[in-house]
Amino acid sequence: MSKYEVKDKGIKENSESTSAVATISYEIENALVNGLSDRDIINQLEALQGNKKFPSNLQLVDAFYDKKTSSSGVAFLDTNTGKVVVGFAGTNLDNGFWGNASKDVGQWGNIAFKGDGPSSSYFDASNKFMNDLKSNGYNIDTVTGHSLGGRNGTIMGMEHNIPNIILYNSAPLMNLLGNLKKSNQQELSDLFASYKGNVIYFVSEDDPLNKAANGVAGSVYPGKIIVIKNGKAHDITGFLTKKEQEFIRQHTPDLNKIYVAQQKVQTDTRSKLKALDVLRAKLLKSGGGLSAAEEIYLDASEALILTQGMSKTLQIEIEDIKKMYREAKKDANTLWTNTLKMADSIGSTLHQGEVLDSLTAGGATEPFVRTEPREEYAQKISELSSIQQEYYDLIGQVQTSIDKQVETDQELARQIGG
Repeated sequence: MSKYEVKDKGIKENSESTSAVATISYEIENALVNGLSDRDIINQLEALQGNKKFPSNLQLVDAFYDKKTSSSGVAFLDTNTGKVVVGFAGTNLDNGFWGNASKDVGQWGNIAFKGDGPSSSYFDASNKFMNDLKSNGYNIDTVTGHSLGGRNGTIMGMEHNIPNIILYNSAPLMNLLGNLKKSNQQELSDLFASYKGNVIYFVSEDDPLNKAANGVAGSVYPGKIIVIKNGKAHDITGFLTKKEQEFIRQHTPDLNKIYVAQQKVQTDTRSKLKALDVLRAKLLKSGGGLSAAEEIYLDASEALILTQGMSKTLQIEIEDIKKMYREAKKDANTLWTNTLKMADSIGSTLHQGEVLDSLTAGGATEPFVRTEPREEYAQKISELSSIQQEYYDLIGQVQTSIDKQVETDQELARQIGG
């Protein structure tokens, strides 16, 4: 068997992580099909990085290919964030239709007429892959994928409670107009209802499979659909050029920004603790030993610095999550409005009551689509605000204790310079 060469697909050293992983997943699948070892693949990726054709912050930690289903996935550690991005390859014609791609194509019919969920044997290898990553201590922050790989990524991301699911020209979760098995439809509906993370579908303007982000009538895309008006079609490489890369970064959670902000807080906390150590040494030098008041002051100050650091670190994540919930509340309204419009266009001969009855029969009720999610998002925002307030209160209490200690001990006040 000849050695497979991982191809240059247009990825650059500064490419956005999810689109880079979604793209390279196809090439890694090709490499695995052709018998390359993980070490061979890593060597080739490092060569691409050396030629500035793959981000240096992405390191392959694992990959799989399932011959039975032709499904595959990759996992990359993002060294900028310390977290893992998992990507699933879509329909892949590179290795011959009858050898592998026919199984991928067959899965498209499955989506429309059967709708297998995460408990299906089709996802056995994918579930094992995700579970192995978690059991090995990897923090999976994002799942991505293109085309059929987008649908696989959606299901795996939701099933394993991954915070972010970022998809490209993805297949739908299911099609309500298809002859879905009732058990499958219920499993997928429950999966969607229980997932609280962030789902974004990026769609090329002229993608034939998701034309104008509406997809096929009855198709369910459980997240925010964002159309890139670029005149491009279905291929994943259409997301790699400068215009698309800037667009993706503008519309996705800036996880690297959060990481950098948290690192700054940690650096500031370490600096304050170092300054406190200097003060401790000064007090010991001046008096030969610490008084009870000095011990109390130093301990309380250390507690304050650590609590402030923890609070600021959490605030960064909490504010980002609250923003996500606020946007989700708006999206719930839009989703219900679009559901009604789509139902009206499909059932043009039905009056409004019959349309609503049909939606209800399919489980697409206003409480399920809009009211209940909005109420739950509002409750989550309230809970997060309560956590923030608890930290504010604790910091206030510690600060008050320190102030009183200094007020009652003039010598201590003099030694610390007021």
